[in-house]
Amino acid sequence: MAEYSVLIIDDDVWMQRILSKTLQSYGFKKSILASNGFDGIAKAVDFRPSLIILDILMPELSGHLTLKVLKALKTVKDIPVIMVSALSDVENLGRAVKSGTAGFISKPFTRATVYEKLLDLYGKEKLDLIQKGLDISEGSNLGYYDENLFGQLSSGEKGDEGAGGSAFGAFKMPDFGDSSTHFTQDSPEDESSSSLDSIKNLLNKKK
Repeated sequence: MAEYSVLIIDDDVWMQRILSKTLQSYGFKKSILASNGFDGIAKAVDFRPSLIILDILMPELSGHLTLKVLKALKTVKDIPVIMVSALSDVENLGRAVKSGTAGFISKPFTRATVYEKLLDLYGKEKLDLIQKGLDISEGSNLGYYDENLFGQLSSGEKGDEGAGGSAFGAFKMPDFGDSSTHFTQDSPEDESSSSLDSIKNLLNKKK
């Protein structure tokens, strides 16, 4: 049996709970919660979740910048990221697509909306296997949007690097501080990157 996990990065506790319960019903039994982008990046590297749900509007580090960092880190760049936000305008959609999101969910949303995005990402056959806790084949492109399909969204953007560009330098690194985030997963696999300090060092090297 396979165990699928989801990392939910959102500063709204109620939204964390709603998304966690919804995704558990679709086979992502383990929920890892983070209330800000820095903690989310650390949890992504530590736990290597199957899926990441990322809010756009967050303090200190926005969802867009968090996504850029995730896509710049070799160990987590292939994890699909679905962005969630009340901001559904063309500019935000374009930035999300350009940075490498695998999908976009507008708030408010329903369980059916989440299911549709998962269906777009994995396809019905793989999603059914995930719900049953069975292995899905690796190495396939899990539904990343083709930026060419959204040329009208991203063509007007200014001063924003693509998925392969530098994700650093647009923000100043603050102190991580203490983490009060709760998660349900067991100890991380990669002990060499198991602390927030190690993530901070990784980010500083990229500046």
